[in-house]
Amino acid sequence: MTRRWWLRAALGAILARGGLAVRTATAQQDRPARSPLLEPAVAYVLDQPSEHPFCAVLDYSVHSSQPRFHVIDRANRTIVRSFVVAHGIGSEPEDNDGIPQVFLDVVDSFASSIGLFRTDEIYMSPTEGNGLSMRLRGLSPTNGNAYRRLIVIHAQWYVEPEFVALYGKAGRSDGCMVFSSADRDTVIELLSGGALIYAVAGTA
Repeated sequence: MTRRWWLRAALGAILARGGLAVRTATAQQDRPARSPLLEPAVAYVLDQPSEHPFCAVLDYSVHSSQPRFHVIDRANRTIVRSFVVAHGIGSEPEDNDGIPQVFLDVVDSFASSIGLFRTDEIYMSPTEGNGLSMRLRGLSPTNGNAYRRLIVIHAQWYVEPEFVALYGKAGRSDGCMVFSSADRDTVIELLSGGALIYAVAGTA
């Protein structure tokens, strides 16, 4: 049995007992994590032409336990919601400290990519736990293979608040932007239909 199987089994047992306090994780989600990259990234994505009422910034310089995916109301130029989101295992292959360090646009790298994305079609994933998912199109030289790599927005158990509270960080994806199931639903509702997402790391 894999390490992921054991982690999932342990988390399930804790949830079944109802013994895990998640107050800290909930409080963290109420306070958006803001780095020096956020303000210029927001300004950049708002300057890009789009008829969609919302856009988003994903700040990979922020720890994975913190809300670092920020949805922005384009009309008011304000952040309206912020969410915890996982990054790819290929972006943090060694120490797993919760902050990605490597960003690639290579098939089977399992790494996150930075740059400008546009949301595309919504579908029901055949992968267990992913559920409702939304494809992404890469619009930058750093993420042009996103659609081919199947980089999508979806949910998984390793981003649920109970997991983040237990381990102090979100789990790692195969390169996708992965949320809790509730947050995934909200993100897709807000950003479906061609919204822009700008992912940054290191420098905006």
